[in-house]
Amino acid sequence: MASNSSADRRSPTKSRQQNRSPLQSDRQQADRSKSPQERECQQSVSLFIHLVRLSICGLGASTIAGTTISILNPPQQAAKIEPQLLPPTLLPIEDLKITHIIPALDRRLQATVNQSNKIDPSYLFVDLSSGEYAQLGADRVLPAASTIKLPILIALFQDVDAQKVQLEEKLTIDKNSIAGGSGDLQAQKPGTQVSILVAATKMITISDNTATNLIINRLGGAAKLNQRFRNWGLKVTTINRPLPDLEGTNTTTPKELARSMMAIEVPTRSPQGSKLLSDASRSQILSMMSNTTGNTMLPKGLGAGAKIAHKTGDIGSTIADVGLIELPSGKKYLAAVIAKRPYNDPNGPALVRNMSKIVYEQFSRPLPTATPKVDSGFPKTVFIRTRE
Repeated sequence: MASNSSADRRSPTKSRQQNRSPLQSDRQQADRSKSPQERECQQSVSLFIHLVRLSICGLGASTIAGTTISILNPPQQAAKIEPQLLPPTLLPIEDLKITHIIPALDRRLQATVNQSNKIDPSYLFVDLSSGEYAQLGADRVLPAASTIKLPILIALFQDVDAQKVQLEEKLTIDKNSIAGGSGDLQAQKPGTQVSILVAATKMITISDNTATNLIINRLGGAAKLNQRFRNWGLKVTTINRPLPDLEGTNTTTPKELARSMMAIEVPTRSPQGSKLLSDASRSQILSMMSNTTGNTMLPKGLGAGAKIAHKTGDIGSTIADVGLIELPSGKKYLAAVIAKRPYNDPNGPALVRNMSKIVYEQFSRPLPTATPKVDSGFPKTVFIRTRE
């Protein structure tokens, strides 16, 4: 019985030995043949491998947990959303239809520019009826100064037409919108209210910087306005800083200023017949731009009977003027000038005046087959829209 019991106790061991694979047996024999130092080293390596595996498992678990947490509670920086394109219903501004350069005008303008070696102008003058033009660096990206207020004004009246904004609506002046430089709203206390119509009129007629900042905020901020400019087809006209932007970071080109001015005079139409601006908005914009107080540049070069709707800019190192000019004959042309100069150098405005005079004389010359046009004129009063 004892022998049988002993045999039974040994049988499981024997059975396990029989079930071992040849590879396991070889490993055991190899292990027995190793020295104590080798076996101790092997055990240390096995322990290290085991710890590495545990670390990997722990890292995997923490990664899964971290991913789960990030899904349930995403970080703030991941919540930023880039500005989206505005709806395609906003019409693009047509490109300028230019035909050929006017050699005589081009030579006279170049000669005038060469006489003022400290002034660095870029310009574009276009006859709207014939497409004839003269230009120098018209696509050059330059500080916009206060001419940036022109596309802002167009955007405002687009929203008026879309009934997203009411001209009687009140804007509240706050500390962040108050700006130095031109304008009188900066003298008002925070909390003072002003209507959008008054703010828009001041933005253009006296180039009020505080009024401009109020309107930018009301239209959704600089990013949304910049995206709207892109939808119109203006590639570089950009608001980078609130007004007055004395550093000149807000940008445009003479050509894009001229395109913006043309969009007011010749509103773009969609295939469905809708306009970029309504007739009422166009009249209000031209009225404001016909009553600007800064008339020391383009207007000074015009002859008697000419009319101009324009917007100026001046940040000391850069001056600008963009406008639509109507001659007594009814002919209309676009003018856009941006000039860099030594700070507050009076030769800058003088050069713009001289160029304006040269262009006016050129476009005033009667053509052999020209038929006098009816003088449509510019409105002389601000049209106040009332609710119907």
